[in-house]
Amino acid sequence: MLRDDGSSAAIKIKETKLRTDGSKVLDVLREVRDGWRWRELWMTLGWRDVQTRHRQSHIGPFWNTLSLAFVATCIGSLYGGIMGHPMSDYIPHLVTGYMIWIFLNALVTEGKDAFVSNASAIREIAVPGTVYVYKLLWKNLIILGFNAIVYFAVLALYQVWPFPSIVLVLPALAMILLNGIWVALLLGLINVRYRDLGQLIPNAMRLAFFVTPILWFPDSASGIRAVFVYFNPFYYFIELLRAPLLGQPPGLLIWAVAFGITVVGWGITLPVYAHWRRRIAFWV
Repeated sequence: MLRDDGSSAAIKIKETKLRTDGSKVLDVLREVRDGWRWRELWMTLGWRDVQTRHRQSHIGPFWNTLSLAFVATCIGSLYGGIMGHPMSDYIPHLVTGYMIWIFLNALVTEGKDAFVSNASAIREIAVPGTVYVYKLLWKNLIILGFNAIVYFAVLALYQVWPFPSIVLVLPALAMILLNGIWVALLLGLINVRYRDLGQLIPNAMRLAFFVTPILWFPDSASGIRAVFVYFNPFYYFIELLRAPLLGQPPGLLIWAVAFGITVVGWGITLPVYAHWRRRIAFWV
């Protein structure tokens, strides 16, 4: 009887723990939902961040547009000739790839600072933590919009017709943003506790830029070098958005891998963030 009572007590404790953990995960999902309800706040803060970045500049955020145009002109003319690709193929490939990379890179490097950079607000203002995540997503969507001016100029210059595949940009962008949320929640949480991550991530992203098919075409990597394409998560998200921008539907493998990364990322983030999120205010 004693053994049975002990076993029953252990089972009850385990069931209680599972219910508690499940409740914490639901709290995270509610925080994701509640953060959206504060959209007037984070949209205002995101736009203010864009303006602050270019304070006292005459052309403001259009510096992002000029920077992308400069890169496309200089690198495009150099690498296009080295790789033997016609400018009509290489420049659209470079501009779309680099434009998307700027966006992805910002989601990762700024995502790790989602909580650290808002330490004062987190201590003083009672808003969902996802507000700071949505703010950085919105800010970088605005910057992506300014960079898209160069993309439309390239379409006109090289007579690229992206229709009808361009409609797939919307679900592709939605999937990237969905990943941006869990990346910021997870990296932001880890960086609050272990600040060395703040030094590691930018260096890792600089390396990732060169091993991701942005300056070069994916089919240029053959043999063992193909691992830098097919085992590179950034490749799938870049191609997910670049293909429809250039008038080509992304392949089924691209969608499948991107969806798989999304599921795995959220599967890891939800329990981790649910367990530690209450301590963010003390760690920052």
